[in-house]
Amino acid sequence: MEMPLLHSLPVEPAVPGYREFCAAVAARLNIDVARLKPESTWVADLGASSVDIVKIVMLIRQRFGVKVPTSQAGRIKTVQDAYLLLGQGR
Repeated sequence: MEMPLLHSLPVEPAVPGYREFCAAVAARLNIDVARLKPESTWVADLGASSVDIVKIVMLIRQRFGVKVPTSQAGRIKTVQDAYLLLGQGR
């Protein structure tokens, strides 16, 4: 049996670490990264607007290559919700 060439095997993109994700979000929203805790809610805890939520979804698409369906975007309530999307939809 012939082994496949290493370069012909599919490569799954790695999910970025939580710190990298938070740094990117903090830069996009112009907030202190220390405010981003997994349980922090975007609206109540961080004061994010609906426009900010759109910015987060766009960041996930553009920077991390994850397509977020519109139905999912409305369910992003916490920092953890947004981060968990990175492991989906690639």
